Amino acid sequence: MKHLIKGLRQVRNVVILFLSLLGLTLMMLFGSPWLALRSQFMKPEDRQAYVRRAITVGYRRYFTSLHYLGVFELDLTDIDRLQGEPGLILTSNHPSLFDALLIISRLPNVVCIMKAQVLRNPMFGHGAGMAGYIPNDSIRTIVSDAERELKEVGSQLLLFPEGTRSLRKRLNPFQGTVGLIARKTGCPVQTIFIESDSGFLGKGWPFWKAPAFPVRIRVRAGKRFTQVEDSKLFIAELKDYYEQELGTRRAPVAQETAEEIDVVTDDPTVKQP
Repeated sequence: MKHLIKGLRQVRNVVILFLSLLGLTLMMLFGSPWLALRSQFMKPEDRQAYVRRAITVGYRRYFTSLHYLGVFELDLTDIDRLQGEPGLILTSNHPSLFDALLIISRLPNVVCIMKAQVLRNPMFGHGAGMAGYIPNDSIRTIVSDAERELKEVGSQLLLFPEGTRSLRKRLNPFQGTVGLIARKTGCPVQTIFIESDSGFLGKGWPFWKAPAFPVRIRVRAGKRFTQVEDSKLFIAELKDYYEQELGTRRAPVAQETAEEIDVVTDDPTVKQP
């Protein structure tokens, strides 16, 4: 009997996983055409603000639904206090594919950095393009677009300093992108921490592997760095702070130069977000 109950529970978890990911895929697939239709007669600046708010509302409803279905137990309200603060650089650790979506679901004026090929994908990238998300074509493009968003538009820029999802129980080397942008723009860097009791959809987690539900996730705001004068020193300090807060093992800080830093995130939804 115990084996039967365990087997039925596993089947239930697999079904929940499938429906959750299917729902997200359908929302992203059909959301872009709907947003394009609703905003086609708006001015460009109004369209961008509208699309960002709509994306936030969509993801918030998605996670609220999963919360009530017992997929997640979410504690995200701590970062609500960051709403409405313009010109803020947000950095976060990156334990899973949901990270950018979780942050965007609470902050409606976030601009992310996405893989250029995903951003140009007509099925998944059109909505992100309307929202003004930044392609990771080159470090010069990233920095110039980030400066415009932070200084002129007053957006909040979301970055994952590791550039890819974290390894279990330790951080990857930090890339220097956030340090370059912070030094160039003079904008403060607000740290965010994503903590979970599961490795669900983390590095090396198969899409078909169902976790034990509910997955408990907490997103909280940490220290704010107000001035960056030396990019390399700042990246080292930032990584030390994340390791201290998360209790992770040390790994060497990446030594890329501005010309070498080209990939900002491998998260197909960011990112970087």
